Amino acid sequence: MLTVISLQEVENRFGEVIRRVYRDGETFIVERDGLPVVMIVPVREGRVDEQYFLEFSRRLGRAAHRQGLTEEQLLRELEEDRRALYRETYGAPA
Repeated sequence: MLTVISLQEVENRFGEVIRRVYRDGETFIVERDGLPVVMIVPVREGRVDEQYFLEFSRRLGRAAHRQGLTEEQLLRELEEDRRALYRETYGAPA
């Protein structure tokens, strides 16, 4: 089962999300500002199902297209977010 969930909801219900992934094999696509940014998937027999990543990629592409973002803009925004998260976590530039 594939569930789309906001980043805020994951932050508020992380334990429950992890239990659902582990217990039920559920997959979550986590969105930030309406864009899918991460996928939480169950690991089965030591590997991750490739189909989940294909679906994630398709959803990301459609969401970016709806917002008028090019691939370059999307990658730039993701890199900016990664650097900001690193600064918040470690207090130094990435």
